[in-house]
Amino acid sequence: MGIFWAYDWAFSGQVWDAEVMPRSGTAAANATTADVLAEEVKVLLRVGLPVRLERCGPNLLGLQGVKARSSNPDVPGSRARALDGLLREQLDRLENGELAEAARLLFGAQVSTSGATLTARRVMAAAASGYEVHHFRKRIEPRLLELLAWQLRRDSEAFTTRHAEPPELHAASGRLVLPADVFAWEAAEHQHALASLWGAVYLLRAQLLTVARLASMDATGQDLAAAVALWRHALVLRAAHAYRSAYGAVLLHAATKLGPEEIAASAGWTPPLTAAQELLLTELADPEEGRDAFAARLAFAEGSTELVAAWRQALIGRQDGSHKKQGHHA
Repeated sequence: MGIFWAYDWAFSGQVWDAEVMPRSGTAAANATTADVLAEEVKVLLRVGLPVRLERCGPNLLGLQGVKARSSNPDVPGSRARALDGLLREQLDRLENGELAEAARLLFGAQVSTSGATLTARRVMAAAASGYEVHHFRKRIEPRLLELLAWQLRRDSEAFTTRHAEPPELHAASGRLVLPADVFAWEAAEHQHALASLWGAVYLLRAQLLTVARLASMDATGQDLAAAVALWRHALVLRAAHAYRSAYGAVLLHAATKLGPEEIAASAGWTPPLTAAQELLLTELADPEEGRDAFAARLAFAEGSTELVAAWRQALIGRQDGSHKKQGHHA
């Protein structure tokens, strides 16, 4: 491993050198955030895992990746438990594979060091990495903390760009009354478009689960379930198109850069369609009408037979409407 650790922090083909990194503008802000996170990770290291709420810094608990994994983000204890799981996950995925075992030993994530003092954990971590204890504490340990802080921040940034949350709902104590104000009306229109999109997504999700359940049981009703899923998918495409047409390619007022099409995809896997097929479904779908009206229009559309057959084949493994009963009844 050698003394080169005293100068370079290298992993995955990347070399970190704090002296050559820019320190102005956004880069400076990011560096400050990383430094703060590293200090808060250092506090956690003193007693090791599991994470204790009283030792959790506000920046760690405020990470989007922590809040999103928490069962109750408004409760600090719930976020602390989420942080514990996320930290263990990052230790298992440490970017520097040669020091992964040492890092787990250092934080007490291994049975052999769980509950041990920091001194004892450090001795075992240094031995596992092939370093003398003093060198490990002075040179390697600080860089491990920096690496973990960087991974935690990167996880939250990636989580934010990959995930979006539906509008938060609260129990109402009375009827909804809007002020006679144009801005309130515009806000209500946007909330309507957003709720319509998410509502269509959840209904498609429910139908895809129904299809999967019937298919796994080899039960009757699979063809109808697949047809309903196609209708639900068309309504999602219609809602996504309506949102994009009115508000653009990115969700407004959201902590994510996802667009309506990405939100639509969160319902679950659906068979791939061509652009022409998606356009056809978007044009035929009408949220004010039922599935029968959609199916009737689809039956007369060019290419609909191939579309329906491919959709059914991908979802339930059958192109025609035949079904040989082998399992449970629906």
